[in-house]
Amino acid sequence: MKKFIQMNYFKKFTMAVLLMAVPLFTISCSDDDDDNKTDDQNIVEIAVQTPELSTLVDALVAAGLDDALQGDGPFTVFAPSNAAFAKLDPDVLNNIISTPSLLTSLLQYHVAGAELTSDQLNGMVQTLLSGQTLDVDSSNGVVINGSSNVTNADILASNGVIHIIDEVLIPEDFNPNTLAQIVAGSDDHKILLAALSKPELSGLLAAASDPTQDLTVFAPTDAAFEGVLAALGKESIDDIPVELLNEIVSYHIIGTAVFSDQLENGDVPTLLAGIPGGPNPEVVTVDLTDGVKINNANVTVPDLGAVNGVAHVVDAVLLPSYVAYSVGTVAEVVLFENDFTILAGALRKAELLETVAMADALTVFAPDNAGFVAAGITSLDGLEKEDLQPILLYHVLGGVVKSTDLPSSGFAPTLNGENIYLGYLNQERVLINGLTEIIAVDIEKSNGVIHVINRTLVPPAPNVVDIAVAMSEMSENAEFTVLVSLLASPDYAAITAALNDATNVTVFAPTDAAFAEINNGAGLSVAQITEVLSYHAALGRTFSYSLNAGQTIGMLNQQNLTVQSISGEAIALKDSTDDNANVLEVNVNGSNGVIHVIDKVLIPSGL
Repeated sequence: MKKFIQMNYFKKFTMAVLLMAVPLFTISCSDDDDDNKTDDQNIVEIAVQTPELSTLVDALVAAGLDDALQGDGPFTVFAPSNAAFAKLDPDVLNNIISTPSLLTSLLQYHVAGAELTSDQLNGMVQTLLSGQTLDVDSSNGVVINGSSNVTNADILASNGVIHIIDEVLIPEDFNPNTLAQIVAGSDDHKILLAALSKPELSGLLAAASDPTQDLTVFAPTDAAFEGVLAALGKESIDDIPVELLNEIVSYHIIGTAVFSDQLENGDVPTLLAGIPGGPNPEVVTVDLTDGVKINNANVTVPDLGAVNGVAHVVDAVLLPSYVAYSVGTVAEVVLFENDFTILAGALRKAELLETVAMADALTVFAPDNAGFVAAGITSLDGLEKEDLQPILLYHVLGGVVKSTDLPSSGFAPTLNGENIYLGYLNQERVLINGLTEIIAVDIEKSNGVIHVINRTLVPPAPNVVDIAVAMSEMSENAEFTVLVSLLASPDYAAITAALNDATNVTVFAPTDAAFAEINNGAGLSVAQITEVLSYHAALGRTFSYSLNAGQTIGMLNQQNLTVQSISGEAIALKDSTDDNANVLEVNVNGSNGVIHVIDKVLIPSGL
């Protein structure tokens, strides 16, 4: 049996409590004097010499009651055997040991302030625990509180008598369980227990398991969790970002024990710190008008006392203010999806979550977590509200625009005042600013629609040269490395400047494989390559859907490029050679023009 830790700091106080309690109890008993004692040893001395009472002795020493029970008395001690203590749940026993007030109360409940031999035991016996009595039945042996049997009676001592019992006696309203144990022992709180058991919530579980804490927990039932999960379209709490789950559970905890008769109308702070721009800490609102309501939840079972506080069962999950106003809006999608945790954090840090939730009509291009990484944003550390707001507002349109209503013009103004540029590619793919693809569309909520994108948009929008450079630097599927290397060369600075300075330009961009077909231009002079590059660009923004078979396009080198044929998405271009160039991809749209990807370097006349 585990040894109890000596608590010398507690001894004087508990001894005083015990001795002060003695005069309060009167009970009919034998008026024998000391001459009738059969043993010269006191109760503690006898217990110390009785092997099966070693756990009790350790407990008396730990609580500082050993000195008191060596006093004059008289006392009657109902002494649980070691086997009796072993019947207690080890966690419960640990809670009792760890909580001096509990240990003292439990031991006082085993002591009467009078000497009562077995023939005097029957009916109610007042203990040294204030207001608490034992129910003794002596009709068939001596049974205490209906289940604890006296196995060895009338061990007389100089200051009283000991009766050894086979079960530890538990007082009424004795709460040896922690809040965590109350939740774990409930058939109605399996989901709450599952939440607390997640590694990311270990701090909350540790607090709820700590006997020295003093907390109030509003405990939603499984039905309450199932209701909110159904409303959110989630199958389980595993579908909720664990950081948000941690916040929601924290919102159900108050940092002091408050029983129902201590609650008052008004706001009560919780353990949950608020988000930037919101209340800090988050509060719950108590309404005692009709029963007890916490926010919108009814307290259905109040005052489940614990060694470290109190739990009140509620019939709804409590939602922090920023979660409550987000539910049903486009902000809900961001908050409650595991793929949007970086975006959710950015909206909070930028103080835009409420804006996104409360605005009447919005279209949000929402980058997933991988989209932030693709744009080189791996952490929000070092980014302040002023840094994040223009980036985030660049992802929002001031109106509801579904995927079928995206503007054919190829650009749309955002809430930060700058345009995004949409390119409608083959196979119904859509790129924004030439580099970001829309990968899911039309997630509709009460105040707008979300389109998911695979790369964060960072203003200003890139032009056609920027797009080509970015594509050449991609870690996977890099393209245009040869084209970009030529544009970066001082020999062709005039071409690059013309592309950068153009208000609207169309570029037919050969792939690296296309350049490889002409040995990357080896053997051509600077003048010849300048002529070739000039033959790949035309002033004006010409999208694929405005091209027609037989159409000629005037290029920067003053020669024409002919659209040889169009069949569905297949477009062929005719240069000065007999081989057509096939357009592999269309409408990669940037701030000053559009790129069409081709599989052949276009050869101008006279080369």
